[in-house]
Amino acid sequence: MQKKILSAGHNTALLKVRNSVIQAAGYQVVTTKEADLILEIARKGDFAAVVICSSVPAYQRRNLARELKRIKPGLPLVIICAYTEHAEFRTLAEEVIIAEHGVSQPLVEAISKVAGEPEL
Repeated sequence: MQKKILSAGHNTALLKVRNSVIQAAGYQVVTTKEADLILEIARKGDFAAVVICSSVPAYQRRNLARELKRIKPGLPLVIICAYTEHAEFRTLAEEVIIAEHGVSQPLVEAISKVAGEPEL
């Protein structure tokens, strides 16, 4: 069974590309554009990791990260952020990567680091 990754973001185009990259790396992706649904989906599902995109406003990413850690302390978080936000999010997530358009390798590496290699 493939490991499931919960992928969340507000930008549809970025979400589609990111989810394709995650799937191509061998993971199953469950996705949402609705920040309010992230917590509900995470609570009900069995996920290897959660990825939160930089398209979600910083205050909302902070709140989501804190709440996810409260409801599922062992669930690894990967937060995508701007360079200026990196230090702030380091305390909230297992992996923090800088958003770079057209560059997907850091995301795949971060996911495999926190979730383990995909089960093919």
